[in-house]
Amino acid sequence: MSVELKSVSKTYKNVKALDNVNLSINKGEFFVILGPSGSGKTTLLRAVAGLERVESGRIILDGKDITDLPPHKREVAMVFQNYALYPHKTVLENLLMPVEGEMKREEAVKLARDMASMLGIGDLLSRFPSELSGGQQQRVALARALVKRPKVFLMDEPLSNLDAIQRVSARKLIRDVQRENEITTLYVTHDQVEAMALADRIAIMNQGRVIQMGTPEEIYSRVEDEFVATFFGNPPMSLVSGKVLDLRGRIGVRPEDVELGQGDMKGKVTDVEFWGDRYLVYISVEGEEIRAFYPYRLRIGEEVRFKFRKYAGPWS
Repeated sequence: MSVELKSVSKTYKNVKALDNVNLSINKGEFFVILGPSGSGKTTLLRAVAGLERVESGRIILDGKDITDLPPHKREVAMVFQNYALYPHKTVLENLLMPVEGEMKREEAVKLARDMASMLGIGDLLSRFPSELSGGQQQRVALARALVKRPKVFLMDEPLSNLDAIQRVSARKLIRDVQRENEITTLYVTHDQVEAMALADRIAIMNQGRVIQMGTPEEIYSRVEDEFVATFFGNPPMSLVSGKVLDLRGRIGVRPEDVELGQGDMKGKVTDVEFWGDRYLVYISVEGEEIRAFYPYRLRIGEEVRFKFRKYAGPWS
């Protein structure tokens, strides 16, 4: 099912949570909404789910205007950051909640068991949420959403409560489930590594607006905005005055695009970080900081020459 937002706006206490947002998500696409806290990404997801009423604009699912439909009629399922499991119900009872009264109990139980088996929690059906690990609770939340057999999956930072190792395996699980079921998915996160790992396409939001949209590769290689430069990439671009290249405004340079040991520009090494197969070098140039990757450790205080292979901008 395709999803389209047309000029959607929402205001909270004179603050534009959504500011004329236009998006088009293709059927079966894994679409990530990426942005910092307060950028409007969760409000956008809740608007699609019907949990927030928009002030203007329309929300379209497969050509059907659902802007004014209640949540239970939207054929969407949402996985929340805190998983929102019922603590007094077993895993099986939690999985049955979305389809209670919609089908025969025998059929519902079979569906719930099938989903639990697919997500590797088939042996946990008699347990309560308090008896599960964070990773197990996350799988229960996914299974409960799938039991509803939604046309659209909405996920609001579902991995934020997991540790680093669990996040890696959970990312693959979510992507595998999405591909296997071909469910159109809108996934909200503030973690750009997570976004790049999961997304077919990404929309980067800030202050209620979509700043840039494209595949992870497109956004990484063709940064169109100063905010995106500082937010997308690990580490993000170094922002420096364009005057270093006789340009007006500011430019953004990725560490891998700074070539040390060659060029006419000079600076001093102020810090060095070990990144496994290389070092991240911090260079001071006329009071500004530039980051560069280098295969060997350099000395702090050492003077180095460098040049830019490419850069983004300039921006005013």
